[in-house]
Amino acid sequence: MSKSALKNRHEPKIKMLNLQEANELFENTVSSSLGITADEFMERYHKGEYKDACNNPSLLKVLMMIPKNR
Repeated sequence: MSKSALKNRHEPKIKMLNLQEANELFENTVSSSLGITADEFMERYHKGEYKDACNNPSLLKVLMMIPKNR
C-alpha cells in the first residue's frame, strides 16, 4: 500500500470550533448528559462538587469540554 493511501486511511476527522460553537456544544452536552444547564454545571464545578468525577464517564466527558471562556 502506498504512503498516501495509508495517510488518507488514518486521517482523523477533526473540526476546530470557534468559541460560539464550543459553547453551544458544551451547553447541549451538559444538558443531555447531566440534565442541568451549563451555568448550573459551572457553578457546581467552581464550588468543587465534581472533584470525584473519575467514576462517572458522563461527567468526565463534560469536564473535558469546558470552553476557554468558562
